[in-house]
Amino acid sequence: MKKSEKLLLGVFAFLFLAIIGGGGLMFAFNNYMAIREENDTLRDRLGEMNLAISQGADWADKSGWLEEHCPNFTSRQEASAKLLEVITGVAEKMGLSIGGKEFIEAAHVLGPDGLPLQEDLGYFDKATVKITLAGVPERAFYGWLHSLQQPQSFLGITRMQINPSGSNKTINAEVEFTQFYREKSAPKVSKAN
Repeated sequence: MKKSEKLLLGVFAFLFLAIIGGGGLMFAFNNYMAIREENDTLRDRLGEMNLAISQGADWADKSGWLEEHCPNFTSRQEASAKLLEVITGVAEKMGLSIGGKEFIEAAHVLGPDGLPLQEDLGYFDKATVKITLAGVPERAFYGWLHSLQQPQSFLGITRMQINPSGSNKTINAEVEFTQFYREKSAPKVSKAN
């Protein structure tokens, strides 16, 4: 072999090894970084799991409180009626006159077949009532809202619109109250043999 051929063969071998070696190094580096990233993810996940385990007793207590205090109704209509009864009862005690009452039905999302989709409502079922008030004193109104929203009642304000009525610190308001509850099954009648 000539000297130039040996030189060309050496250069070719060097380039070949550099390209293959560089590709191998890049492959190894990418794998190393992926393993390092996975280790970081697993370390974070382990920390979250340890935190969840350490807070397990707190969450068990919270779950027990929910089971003990969550109202149970057999239907949405029963929950809506009880909600309206509570709202109007407290309003009468506060000296507020309710102008309008409207039960709000949950919007049903239709699927591609035209049937309502079964959505996961989560832990609670809910019933909503819209109340309209006109010319009520601010202090009595806010006292009414405050007295209705207690943790044990599972009752919340999901929408509120307030406008000043223009005289003596009175307001016009439209408030949607939502009662969160668990639906209990109605007792089943069975026939005894």
